[in-house]
Amino acid sequence: MPQNREPEKNVSMNSFCLLKYLLVLYYKFGKNKYTVAIMQKIEENIGIHDKFQFEIKYIYPFDRNTPVTEYTVEHFLFVPNNLGINARNYSREQFYGDTQKYLRLKTPVFNLHAMTSGSDNPLDKLCNAMKDLANDPENDKTERKYKYHLKMFCAIFKSAIRDEESFIEKRLKPEDHRKAAAKVVNDIREVAESFRSLRPLIHFSHVSQKQLALFNFADEYLSILIEKRIFRLLNFLKTQSAQNYSEVGPILLSLAVTEQKYRGKNNYPSVPQEKESNEIVVYRSRILKKIMGNILFLHTSIKMEGRLREQIGLGFAAGLAMAFATAFIFLSRRIWQDFTLSLFAILIIIYIFKDRIKEITKGIMVKVLRKYIYDYKTFLTTSFNRKIGFCRDLFNFVTEDKLPQMVKRLRNKNYIDELNNGYTPEEIIYYKKYIRIYSKSCEQLLQDFKVDGVIDILRYNVHHLLGKMDNPIKTLFVAAGDNDFKPVDGHCVYHLNLILKYGSFKQEPFYQKFRIILDRDGIKRIEKVPCDLTQIAPQ
Repeated sequence: MPQNREPEKNVSMNSFCLLKYLLVLYYKFGKNKYTVAIMQKIEENIGIHDKFQFEIKYIYPFDRNTPVTEYTVEHFLFVPNNLGINARNYSREQFYGDTQKYLRLKTPVFNLHAMTSGSDNPLDKLCNAMKDLANDPENDKTERKYKYHLKMFCAIFKSAIRDEESFIEKRLKPEDHRKAAAKVVNDIREVAESFRSLRPLIHFSHVSQKQLALFNFADEYLSILIEKRIFRLLNFLKTQSAQNYSEVGPILLSLAVTEQKYRGKNNYPSVPQEKESNEIVVYRSRILKKIMGNILFLHTSIKMEGRLREQIGLGFAAGLAMAFATAFIFLSRRIWQDFTLSLFAILIIIYIFKDRIKEITKGIMVKVLRKYIYDYKTFLTTSFNRKIGFCRDLFNFVTEDKLPQMVKRLRNKNYIDELNNGYTPEEIIYYKKYIRIYSKSCEQLLQDFKVDGVIDILRYNVHHLLGKMDNPIKTLFVAAGDNDFKPVDGHCVYHLNLILKYGSFKQEPFYQKFRIILDRDGIKRIEKVPCDLTQIAPQ
């Protein structure tokens, strides 16, 4: 017998090793039929959209080495308790009503000079599309190609001119501004002139007015973009240095004035006037932005998550209550054989407890299920109805003891910070997004252009937070000499602390912290709070 046990032991060990190896292969290659990518660094940018909305822009890059890329983003918004926002009066529907979400593909990267030079530049692709349209304007395929390349050219130009402005403002030294501004002006003029030189390619009688009008819309949109960015750059230089502005200003201003005159000459109704309301200018700019920018936006279809599981849970609650009531009815029948007043009273009491047990169990089930079921699932598809991924959204209020330890430490609620933030308790709004992108499906998403990621724009309206705020201006007093005093204004503001956590099961999460300062009139400013995790002592 002892001689036979050793082979059995070896067989068992070999079977265990084989099973372990198969499980590793399953989780590595077979689970959900996908290999999940290790999360790359999400790029995020937060800013004020208007006086009542702040905007967070995320860029989710693709990992082209794996079929699927996953991201998880968690938001922890700390709201002072005296603003009156809590789980009892601020529902899930109100939260999602206060948010706006936009998902689009990341714009292909070109600088201004590369838009008209080099191989495979956007101008040449648009030129070929316009030639094909002129040869066969009634062909649906050539018309779609023309619209696609025209809108893509506008989208790339918008991104390129924005990046040039940002480069000058944030990365160049003042002494380099003049040279950089002159180069930008030359590049912009070259792009605009090259684009406008394409108009004769489709200026034929057999090309429809609608097709010609689309080119004119694009022409007007480019002109508006040029003027907008040039004036922003001028405003920046004017606030930085009077000397630099006097040297660089005339170069930039001449381009802006030229574009305004160009739009007036072509009867484009988007030229601002000094003593007019200019509402048509603003309205038309917004419409043109939507027309030309929709090429990159993703189509979304939303459905509620977990309704079946929630109904099963509620059914379980009802069944548990019914089981309790039935058991007590059988028990009471063994005690009272005949229908008496006592039995009648007992049955009423059983029914009351059955109803209460059902409601209590239902509340517990909903609370438990809410931890594991997302609110909504949004499917992401292109204009060609190609599915490229989905995202899930979850909203809830959480208590401080349920926060992750790192979030608690980043909040850093010691006595001094409590005093700085009004020394009030806080309600914590928790919002989570899970994003899954099918990277392989995105490789050939745009014709002739490389797609590097998806941009997720989240806007949050703070209007519900303003109702219980004090007046924005308080009267204070200061001494005016030795024998007098005078009133001064004191601004009454409130602080919202926002902590972002980028999570993944294969990688350590990243954290960002922001402070949103607002009063009853809206958002004042947003401050980024440094969060050096190496300097945060464990609690």
